[in-house]
Amino acid sequence: MLVLGAAVAAVLLACRGAIGRACRAPVFRRPILVLESDDWGAGPLQQAQALQDIAATLARHRDGAGRHPVMSLALVLAVPGGPAIAASGAYRRVELDASMLASVLAALKGGVARHVFSLQLHGHEHFWPPALTASTDPAVVGWLRQAPPAVTEQLPSHLQSRWVDASRLPSAPLPAADVRSAVDAEVAAYRRIVGEAPAVVVPPTFVWTRDVERAWAAAGVEFVVTPGWRSTQRNAKGLPDGDEGPIVNGDRADGLTYLVRTDYFEPARGRDAAYALRALAKAVAEGQPCILENHRDNFIVDAEQCRRSLEELDALCTGALRQHPDLRFLSTVELGRILRSGDPQWIVQSWRERLPFFWQRLRHSGRLWKLMRLTGLAALGTVLVATLGRQTAPSAAGTAS
Repeated sequence: MLVLGAAVAAVLLACRGAIGRACRAPVFRRPILVLESDDWGAGPLQQAQALQDIAATLARHRDGAGRHPVMSLALVLAVPGGPAIAASGAYRRVELDASMLASVLAALKGGVARHVFSLQLHGHEHFWPPALTASTDPAVVGWLRQAPPAVTEQLPSHLQSRWVDASRLPSAPLPAADVRSAVDAEVAAYRRIVGEAPAVVVPPTFVWTRDVERAWAAAGVEFVVTPGWRSTQRNAKGLPDGDEGPIVNGDRADGLTYLVRTDYFEPARGRDAAYALRALAKAVAEGQPCILENHRDNFIVDAEQCRRSLEELDALCTGALRQHPDLRFLSTVELGRILRSGDPQWIVQSWRERLPFFWQRLRHSGRLWKLMRLTGLAALGTVLVATLGRQTAPSAAGTAS
């Protein structure tokens, strides 16, 4: 018994962080699906048709509250003004409200008007301009000086990070004053282009720092989308590194509230509707919202890939409603405001109602669950959950404020 007790204590001590995260994350009363897609905005003109096709696909579906699926689109606001850069040697940008990009902006605003798009900030650019202008790589120099609109995905991945200087690796942090100036400029550009201030920001490549967060908060941003960690640099191999966290849905710092993406919906990379529906089922079992990550390159690479991605999007929405009839579609900002308010119509308050979902989170925890099974904690916990847990009370929640 002493040996067993010591083993149990060791497991609880070693895994206290994972247990704490499972306890800390809110439990939702009903299934929630949030679709997010990054990199839209300034860029190739074929986005306009792709956005119209996505909007038409989403508009075919409604949840039990009569709401369409909403794709929360993270916007890039500018691309390089190549000829002007070549002529002057200084960085110049072409912003999303330029006449050449009018069709893209019109498609974005059209989707918002149909209540199938929600817009959020990705960045002024999907890179840190001084890092590109400092590059001597001929491919980067040529990319920077080409006729707009350029395709950011063609850049080396480490140079697509906006909030570090990756002109040399490992990357260097940016001066706080430069960060504040850049954040103020991109928030002002977003307000001018979109017509309102950004409430949600998605850091490009998920590399950013607390200095950036403080600048976002000072500029009025409310929510930051994360992968569950904050990567603060690019290492010598160009990979995201310096992770800080972990972060769970609803965590807060400096006036910002964090949201955590659950998994992927990337048909171009084999993460299709069936894959996303499995992620949704797991999230529902854990009482978590399912926030799916997607990128524009699923829809603009070529016509055949776009067709397949649209079919998978349609299948995802159909399957989600069939498998979870009480599912609700939310935008990222709507989910963020529910998390921030702790609205009891959406979020379970009673520990007895939370307990079965907490237990499912532990069952899906990997190493921790294996250790719990080895020490007998799993068997004991199963009995306790069956005895003390209580079914979640139904809720009339159906619309988000």
